[in-house]
Amino acid sequence: MSFRVNTNVASLQSREYLRQTSESQGKTINRVTSGLRIIASGDDAAGLAIANGFRSDQAVLSQGVRNANDGLSTLQTLDGGINNISKLLDRARTLATQSASGTFTGDRGVLNTEFSSVIGEIDRQAQAVGLTTGGAFAKSLSVFIGGGRSANGITTTTNGSVGVDLSTSTVDSKSLGLKGVQAQGVSTIDIGTGSASTSVSAIVNDATNTGSTAVGGFTDFYFKGPGFSDNESIKVAVNLSGVTNVDNLVTNINAAIESAGNASSQQATAFKNAGIQATVVTDSTGKKSIGFTSASAAFQVAAGDRLSNALLGNVTSTSNPAGLALANTVTGGSATAATTTTFGASGAGTVTVRFQGANLTSPVDLALTVASGTTIDAALASLSSAVGSNATLQAAGITVQTATAGSALVFGNSRGEKFEVLSSGDLNNRLGLGSFRSSTGASGTFDYSAVTGVAGTFLAAAETLEISVGGGTAQSISVTPTAATIAGATTALNAAFAANSTLAGAGLVATNNGTVITITSSTGSNFRLNSVGATNVLGFNGATATGVADTAETQSAGTDINFFAAAGSQQTSLLSFSAIRNGDDDQTITLTANDTAGVEQSLAVVLRNDSTIRNAGTVDEAINAINTALQQSNNTTLNQIVAVKDKANAGGAEGIKFVSNLASFKVGVGTNGSGTGIGSQGTVVTAATVGTGATAAIDSQDSAEKAVTALGEAIAKLGTAQAVVGRGQNQFTYAVNLAQSQLTNLAASESRIRDADLAEEAANLTKAQILLQAGISALSQANSAPQQVLSLLRG
Repeated sequence: MSFRVNTNVASLQSREYLRQTSESQGKTINRVTSGLRIIASGDDAAGLAIANGFRSDQAVLSQGVRNANDGLSTLQTLDGGINNISKLLDRARTLATQSASGTFTGDRGVLNTEFSSVIGEIDRQAQAVGLTTGGAFAKSLSVFIGGGRSANGITTTTNGSVGVDLSTSTVDSKSLGLKGVQAQGVSTIDIGTGSASTSVSAIVNDATNTGSTAVGGFTDFYFKGPGFSDNESIKVAVNLSGVTNVDNLVTNINAAIESAGNASSQQATAFKNAGIQATVVTDSTGKKSIGFTSASAAFQVAAGDRLSNALLGNVTSTSNPAGLALANTVTGGSATAATTTTFGASGAGTVTVRFQGANLTSPVDLALTVASGTTIDAALASLSSAVGSNATLQAAGITVQTATAGSALVFGNSRGEKFEVLSSGDLNNRLGLGSFRSSTGASGTFDYSAVTGVAGTFLAAAETLEISVGGGTAQSISVTPTAATIAGATTALNAAFAANSTLAGAGLVATNNGTVITITSSTGSNFRLNSVGATNVLGFNGATATGVADTAETQSAGTDINFFAAAGSQQTSLLSFSAIRNGDDDQTITLTANDTAGVEQSLAVVLRNDSTIRNAGTVDEAINAINTALQQSNNTTLNQIVAVKDKANAGGAEGIKFVSNLASFKVGVGTNGSGTGIGSQGTVVTAATVGTGATAAIDSQDSAEKAVTALGEAIAKLGTAQAVVGRGQNQFTYAVNLAQSQLTNLAASESRIRDADLAEEAANLTKAQILLQAGISALSQANSAPQQVLSLLRG
């Protein structure tokens, strides 16, 4: 056994154990006094991370429960508002039922006044609770509660949210079908019983009117709207049998509307879904006119003959029931050849007569095959037959009115639509429509983006060429070769093109292969070429035909406006239109509108006339391109916008107007180099509500009967909206229940990790106290042990 003085090992060991005991006692005291097992991260780092995650989830869920309760309170407010609107509908239906009685002898005007105030109160309360179209809560509402998990592509945020879609649960009078858009005829005349000269009976029995109808005993109206526009507009043929007054006229119109909507076509289905109905409109002076209403779609209605034009209020005068004439005519630029004149060897081939406009969504080309011995009489007969047998032209109302040798051709449109008649391949101008050549002389395509001539004389002599770009006005150029060679002729042609802004804009360029000249459009523009006279300097009159200077066709002065856009709808101003003729003059039209959730929806439509697509040669083609793009977008918001043709006055140019039943929309009009296409370029045109539309009324027995039916449907719609609100309340209640359960279990899980077991810690504290006392005593003895060594030194 050894004894040391310098190093007291026993004391050192005692101090270390005493330190450990003291630290253990301190931790135990902290746990007992705080109630927590984990005081610092070092106590249990992994457990602390898990516990903190649980605590964070609890914070999210606690706020989420408050969110859900707030949402539940909002839905309860909406539910209470809908309950009140239900009572208002009950009152309105009571009033309508009272007015619908044939034995009612009181003042229906008094009933109608209260009825109108009830409808107005419905709108006020719907707005107050935010369930009008475009209202604060008329959208898809999403409330984040928390507690979600990600799986199968669904994020935790999505899974932790509860949504209720109120975008289709609006309860204002328009949404309930009690108010809508209305297209109304001219109200300056009375087609009721107030004026014998312009009454329905007088109109339907007027010889001028009946003589204008396509089918005896029927009159035609044409409707255009989303999904049934352009050449797919809906013709409603109204049976006039038994029609003696405005009331049974409306009955027959509605029967015809129902029949048209039951057809098997896609556009007929869209028309049926629009829910258009005819109605009698009585103004403040008592004058009656017919109107057409819809609660769900904007639309345009047009007269198809003079009789329907008169029924829409467009009569010759207040004392003459004849409808204003709708016919529009196009007269050839010059007279046709004299009778028995033949086309001759230089004119033999294919003559193409093109029709465009009049709601034609693309040009209609009629090809007439003529031989050298074909007479003008035979050609005119063939043309008349071809027009009469072409279903597309007949549907557009285009006919041949005059086809007599020696007189100018006259074409007509029975619906008052503007159109053009152009030709190519008639190198000797036998038809009086011009002597433009087709792509290969006397045969081939109507127009072209490149054309090759034949061997010319290429003398240093002048030749006059006329070139029509995209069907536009012929541009006349006189070309004299700079030298008596094909190269000199080519140089002179290019100089003439460069000097003419229209031809330069079309990118026309002349080239040669040493034998013949080819004219090409570098922009893909289509054009027609006419060699005036009988010379063949440049090789574009190899048949030595006698071309004539082009003379423009003559359009008639135009007809009075015979179509009406539905009032109460969103409409843009009338936008001008000019044909896009150059291949590089693309124009982008951008339509934007907010959906029911307030999210902006947008669609860009490109109008162009090049080798890719030619959709803007006429206003009708442009409208068709826009409407086709809108419908093919399959966007339920943009599908509600439609472009329609309109004009400011009888002789005015046809332009484009956009209409919709949406709360608002905008049309961005792009620019192009020539400024052609839709006007107001570089601007954004915002649609605005035009007119007041139609509201249910009970001022007559007939209108009251319709109101009773409409109110029954409104109650069903209200019930559907309220069911959505109720379903949302249940969803929020279930979500709160789940969140509360998650909160409880998360708190328990966190407690098991973070909280201290006080029974265990009490035992640990007692243990530490005993060890501390023993350690202090042992340390005292260990510190006194070296003093015992002194006893060895005393001896």
